[in-house]
Amino acid sequence: MQTGQELADLAVPLLADHALVDLVESVPFGLEPSARIGTARGRPALLRRAGLASIDLGVLESPWVREEVVHVHPSSPFATALRTGRSHLEPLLDTTGPWIDHDPVRAQKVRDSGVHSLMVVPIRARRCMLGLALFGRSEEQTPFQEDDLLLAEELVTRAALWLDNALQYARERTAALTLQRDLLPHRVRGGVAIEVASRYMPAGMDHGVGGDWFDVIELSGARVALVVGDVIGHGINAAAAMGRLRTAVHTLADMDLPPHELLAHLDDTVRRVNDEDADAPDRVPIGATCLYAVYDPVTRRCTMARAGHPPPVIIDPQGQAGFPDLPAGTPLGLGLGLVPLESGSP
Repeated sequence: MQTGQELADLAVPLLADHALVDLVESVPFGLEPSARIGTARGRPALLRRAGLASIDLGVLESPWVREEVVHVHPSSPFATALRTGRSHLEPLLDTTGPWIDHDPVRAQKVRDSGVHSLMVVPIRARRCMLGLALFGRSEEQTPFQEDDLLLAEELVTRAALWLDNALQYARERTAALTLQRDLLPHRVRGGVAIEVASRYMPAGMDHGVGGDWFDVIELSGARVALVVGDVIGHGINAAAAMGRLRTAVHTLADMDLPPHELLAHLDDTVRRVNDEDADAPDRVPIGATCLYAVYDPVTRRCTMARAGHPPPVIIDPQGQAGFPDLPAGTPLGLGLGLVPLESGSP
C-alpha cells in the first residue's frame, strides 16, 4: 500500500494532474494474485485502491478512497489492460463510452474532474498482474503522447519491482511463521512438579520471524527441564535451525546431564552442523543462545545454566522480581571452551 501511494505521489505533478493506483485485491495482503484475474473466463476483477494523488484532491473526490475495493467494469479500458497486459493511451478521453454509462456515479466524477486525457498502465511482475496505474490530465491542456506513456511505463515497472519484492518477503515470512508455529510446542506440561503457563509473542514482527523457542521437558524422578533459546537471524533458515536445536535438546535431556554439560553437548552439535554445511551454497552458520534449567521437586532446587542467553526473571514469595547471579556463558556455535559453563542454583 505504501508503494502504491508513493507511485501516485511521484507521478503528480511530474507527469499527470491526477494519479490512481489500484492493486489486485489479494496483493495488499501479501498473497499471490490468481493467474485468471482479468481473463475472459476468470472472476470479475476486483482491485483495492492503494494510491491517490492530485493537484487538487477536492476535484478528484472518488467513490473509492484508499484501501476500499474497486470494481472494474468488463467493457472498460481498465479491464482490457488487466486482461491483455497492455497499456491504454487515450489522448482525448471519451466520456460517453458504454463502460462510463454503465456506472453513472463514476461517469459524473470523471466529468466533474475535468480529466480530458487518460493513460492506463498495468502493473506486472514475473508475468503476474498486480494492478493498474491510472494517470489523468485536467489543468494541463496538452494531451498525453507516446513519450508520456513510455515514462509512465518506466515508473510503473520500477514500482512493480518493489511490489514483487514485498510479496516475496510476505510469502517467506508467512512460511517461516507457519514453520515456527509447527515446531514450537502446542501444549506444555510440568507433570506433578510445577504449574506451567506459556505465551509466545515476537518482540518485533517488522524484522521477520526469528528462531526463538521454549520448551518444558518432563524428566525422571518427577523433575522438569525448562528451556528457552533464540537462534540468531530471521526467516525460514532461523526457524528450521530452531527446530533442529529443539530436537537436539530433547535428545540430550534423556541423557540426564547437568545443565552446563547439556549446553556443552548442544554447542558441539551446533558446531558439527556448521562444519557439515560449510560447503553448502548460501550457507548461514547457526548461532544461538540458550537457557536450560532443571527443577527437582524432591530437593526443591532449581539448577540452571545459560549459553549467552539473558537470565530468567524470578519472583519470590513476597512478589519481588529479580535476576539470579548466573554466569553468562558463550553463545552456542562459538565454542563454549572460551568461557567455561557453570550450573547455578539461585
